[in-house]
Amino acid sequence: MHTGRAREAKAIVAYERAVEVANLILGKLNRPMRRIVVDDYSELPRRNLKAGQRDVKTRRKEVDDFCRQNFVGASLKKLAAFYQVVYDHGSPFRLPLTDFVSRVGEPRDGRLKGAPLHSTVCISPWGLQTEFPEMHLGQDLAVAYNSALDLNRQIGNLEGQRLGWSETKKRKSEIAALFSEKKYHMRTCLICCFNLLEAYINGLAWEYRQREDVTHLSNSQKKMLEGDQTSILKKLVEVPKIVAGTEKAPLSTGQPPLADLRDLVKPFRDSIVHASPYSAPEQFGGYDKLSKVYSLEFETVEAAVGLSLGIIGIIHRFAGGEGESPQWLPKREEDGRFVP
Repeated sequence: MHTGRAREAKAIVAYERAVEVANLILGKLNRPMRRIVVDDYSELPRRNLKAGQRDVKTRRKEVDDFCRQNFVGASLKKLAAFYQVVYDHGSPFRLPLTDFVSRVGEPRDGRLKGAPLHSTVCISPWGLQTEFPEMHLGQDLAVAYNSALDLNRQIGNLEGQRLGWSETKKRKSEIAALFSEKKYHMRTCLICCFNLLEAYINGLAWEYRQREDVTHLSNSQKKMLEGDQTSILKKLVEVPKIVAGTEKAPLSTGQPPLADLRDLVKPFRDSIVHASPYSAPEQFGGYDKLSKVYSLEFETVEAAVGLSLGIIGIIHRFAGGEGESPQWLPKREEDGRFVP
């Protein structure tokens, strides 16, 4: 191909590829990605190529504005190069946020709604989205809690009807199914609370290790940041101190809300996750594990949710996060229900 013709074709292809990626990221692409290659332009008349190149120069500002408004370090050249990667993988295409940043640029503040550094970027016709364990576990918690809340109210309404034994026995299967479903969602919600806390504090530790020099830390602190088997209660105390660079912790196992989580909620969670007819060791309270499994009530689940979200909020603010809590946490209504 003639040098001038080749240069003009490449300029057009780079622009078209960048626009295709930009539209995909914005969720404006309602079709498979177009195949955009130089060969498709190589046989066009020279006057068409020149006109196309002039058009690119005129319209390039649109791509430049997109890059500037949404990313730090993005450019038409980077978007065009990213086109082939996305096109080859198809939709949806997932890659670590850190890889996306190196290939395209760092999303500007607010574009990812507080998604942590360890997030996975998903690019599909829905646009650019992120997912990470805390997001999924927070949503699990919200679904489980809302379901338990609805069932608790439904059962309460039945009890308010003061059904006689005869009527109650006739509806035995219906009532038993409601209680079984309620208990299922309560157990799930309680487990989600602890899973969410663990995912949050481990993510905070991982991100600190990626961004900061840890050579000044003790070996035990380094291991904690590497995701060792340190208890979640200790991590909730120690990791925020490391992240904030202070000796003062925002939480203490001897004071609420962490003490409440340990004494009120954790025994139920441990009895469910580590179900056993044996009693818990004396150093952990010596409680009967079976009784905890059987006696779980909605009030305990309600407390677990409040304590877990409160603890995350305290650590978030202590570590310098914006707002009262992470943006990705599900929002709640006045009655405690999570907003869908």
